[in-house]
Amino acid sequence: MLRRLLCRTFWTVSFLSLGSGLGCRDDDVVAQVGRAELRQADVEAYAAQHAVNSDTRDGHLEALIDRTRLAEQASASGLDKRPDILAQLAASRREVLAQALLQQELKHVTDEAALRRRYDDVKSTLARRQVHVRHIIIRWSDNATEAERRGARDRANMLYARILGGESFEAVARETSQDEASAARGGELGIIREGQVHSMFFEAAAALKQDELSRPFETPYGIHVVQALAAVESVVPSFEEAKGRLGADARREAESRLKKDLEVKIPVKRFPDALGAPDAGVPSSGASKEEET
Repeated sequence: MLRRLLCRTFWTVSFLSLGSGLGCRDDDVVAQVGRAELRQADVEAYAAQHAVNSDTRDGHLEALIDRTRLAEQASASGLDKRPDILAQLAASRREVLAQALLQQELKHVTDEAALRRRYDDVKSTLARRQVHVRHIIIRWSDNATEAERRGARDRANMLYARILGGESFEAVARETSQDEASAARGGELGIIREGQVHSMFFEAAAALKQDELSRPFETPYGIHVVQALAAVESVVPSFEEAKGRLGADARREAESRLKKDLEVKIPVKRFPDALGAPDAGVPSSGASKEEET
């Protein structure tokens, strides 16, 4: 602090020789590349955004110095005056600031305490049905012909008849099901929850009583035969299970409110003529019209 105060005093009274002796620079400047000063925060930001061949501070700094040299040369060459480059720089700045504002303004709605309060408020609406099932599937492709689909239906009906005739579901599933993962377990899918599988499959499974066997039914993926190992039940997910969804919903709602507030707070003027015709790709030569919102 003392050195920084002396440096500021020096520049105020223009004691150039004294300033040179003190080596006046901010304490957090870690390198100077041409006219650019690199600070510790610059190194941390670069390391967070780029994969470099080192996990050390020095390695991150050297990588950043290399990029800064290129940027300094680009500026010296006048590239930072080109309209397209200026637009890209403005876009980067705009995005960084927009994300920073969202993070600052919305963090309170997604912290642990806020999400737990939200969970308690909406817990009753989070209930979802679930059912424990095993299945056999005869698959078909999206572009399957009617003959191929008819053949799959015939095969599924035959498998259904085998099970009704006394063969065990597990044995038939291991032998015939085209879902290799579940076939190895005798068709066991485990507990499936509403929303995790195609609605046509879930509704057919949920309609079954315990140990009941479904008739073959179709989904976009093929023909299924399903057996319910337990009756359908309704369950409320735990806070940890619902946390991701709660956070996404809270953030979306808060962001929507923020945008509406800013629509009132920050006026916008549009100049549609300056944008040009949609297909032209160039600004119109006509006089611009001003539209206020």
